[in-house]
Amino acid sequence: MNRFSIGQAWSYATSFFAGQGANHAIALIGVGIVVPLVIQFALGGGAMMADPMSLAAGGMAAMGGLAILTSLINYVLQTGSYFASWRMGLSNGSEPLGSALGFGFVAALPTLLLMIAVILVLVLIGFVVFGSALAPLAMGGGAPGAGTSAIMLLLMLLFFLFLIWLAARFCCTGPVMADRRTFNVLTGLGESWKMTAASQWKIFGYFILLGIALFVVFLILGMIVGVSMFAGGGMPGGGSIVAILIGALLLSIPMAYLQVGVPAGIYRALGEGSKADVFA
Repeated sequence: MNRFSIGQAWSYATSFFAGQGANHAIALIGVGIVVPLVIQFALGGGAMMADPMSLAAGGMAAMGGLAILTSLINYVLQTGSYFASWRMGLSNGSEPLGSALGFGFVAALPTLLLMIAVILVLVLIGFVVFGSALAPLAMGGGAPGAGTSAIMLLLMLLFFLFLIWLAARFCCTGPVMADRRTFNVLTGLGESWKMTAASQWKIFGYFILLGIALFVVFLILGMIVGVSMFAGGGMPGGGSIVAILIGALLLSIPMAYLQVGVPAGIYRALGEGSKADVFA
């Protein structure tokens, strides 16, 4: 297996979309972002959410079940676009766009089930960890002191770092599934766990650096979008909806490319080119 290099992984990530830029854009921007936005505003109450008066008039209760269904459909579309992009990039151009999208939508279904299971497990872990920390406080019936607050902040930080470590260990799951054209998410998880074992702390540090950079960039973008909404009076209507759409695109497009390119870059940096080394 190749020695992992952050610089090499980033180089692979930025060059992953070369040669098939149009197809990747159709998958990631068209299918994964624009279509979900249209569905969200047409069926999921996106326009209503931009108008507080509509929500106050009882719109929130009416859109509950439909919003959940819309979210599930949009998740499949977005995740399917990631798998399609991985498939096109890792097949060296041999996979047509339509076939890659078909694979992506099917691969997104077991991933959805996995996501639901992971969320339930993480909620349970969080409940056990934070519940045990707050139990003495609840029994005492007092307000949290400085010591308790410090412990809670420390636990939250450790839990956040634990999530980043898990992401580092399983970051190659999608690329593995796309490269091998398999719908077995457990295979992807197992291979990713093995591939990242020797370089897990470098990948962990890589994700920390990316997180800091993204925080700064999105903070700036958020300020730009906020200023544009303020300039429009901050009132619900066509202007605010346009600002929301622009903000969503400014945030979603780079995130989509990063969420595909970064794992693909790590996968290749770990030795994607030599199956004998990767899966030994």
